[in-house]
Amino acid sequence: MRLEGLEAIRAFVHARVADARRRVWILSPDLSPVIYDDADLVDAISGLARRSRHADVRILIQDRRSLPAEKHRLVDLALRISSRIELRRQAPDEPALEESMLLVDTGAYLHQPRAGDPVALADPNAPPRVQTLEGRFRTYWTHAIVDPELRRLKI
Repeated sequence: MRLEGLEAIRAFVHARVADARRRVWILSPDLSPVIYDDADLVDAISGLARRSRHADVRILIQDRRSLPAEKHRLVDLALRISSRIELRRQAPDEPALEESMLLVDTGAYLHQPRAGDPVALADPNAPPRVQTLEGRFRTYWTHAIVDPELRRLKI
């Protein structure tokens, strides 16, 4: 389905994350505060990460400068429970992240081909499409780095 507008994207992301049983992978250049800096979303991700040692929560951003200057609840959570949530940034020698995506478990996805545009393709149950996006996410993740500055960041 096609989602238009940040509120539609936000609602889809929050509903899928609330239903997550094992995996939440987020690729967002700036970790859009309208979508990801929300107490209910952070509570859902926290619950998933703490509920099972098999939970797989990964967050990939462009770099720490792309984050909002003010406090970001999801980044704060990732820093507090870094043994359960992996936070990485794009390596400096890699091209800038142009897209955004959310992968939940093995079936749900949201994909914004241009991260800044409030238009996304999404489906709560599309395993073949999730596999395709998973391959792209893994490529980004493999080349991403753990930024020591993120660990020291006072957000």
